[in-house]
Amino acid sequence: MKAKRLFSVILALVVVLTIVSPVLADKPVGFDPVTGAETAWSTSDCAKIQSGTILDSAGNPLETGFDIYGYNYQAHLFDGTYDSADRKLDGMYWGQTGDFVDDKLQMKWSDEWLSNVDCNGDHKLDRGLINGVPTNISAGWLTNHVNGDYIDANGLQHYTYFVKIGYFGPDSPLWGSYDVLEEVYNDPAVGAHGVTIYADPGLGFFTQH
Repeated sequence: MKAKRLFSVILALVVVLTIVSPVLADKPVGFDPVTGAETAWSTSDCAKIQSGTILDSAGNPLETGFDIYGYNYQAHLFDGTYDSADRKLDGMYWGQTGDFVDDKLQMKWSDEWLSNVDCNGDHKLDRGLINGVPTNISAGWLTNHVNGDYIDANGLQHYTYFVKIGYFGPDSPLWGSYDVLEEVYNDPAVGAHGVTIYADPGLGFFTQH
């Protein structure tokens, strides 16, 4: 069923959107708002995508605007398909094939989830950028909006799916750090109409505290 597979996109996108940020390097001391530990970044040290020094997971310089996969890291947007979401245009989605790989997928995320700057000097986009301090944790929020078609015994069917997740810290129900704030699934062929989860009107810990 579409609904069961759709939710797996969030976990995969946690990987895709954070693969460009490895373990933090040592820098002079600052304050980490997530853990309370000392870290060391200043916003004045942050490189921008326009500098040409921030690289993707293949070692290529990131550019502003949409790339061939549909990612616009400057604007915190993705507009592509399941196929392109894993940054491989191979007719598959993380090694899976099926009628879903061409389904339309749009994403938005916050600076805290994946920023558009490099503040720790590792030539990668920073995760968990809060008050100018990268924490190497995808915090903040992420949304997915999917539009797709499939064929069942009654012919061509259309579905839409939307999910919003947010970071809430350790011991949260989703992967130990996150929670689903809203989930909306519409698929008339299986009797799905509208909101299935609406847990919180906000967008995660860092927009509410």
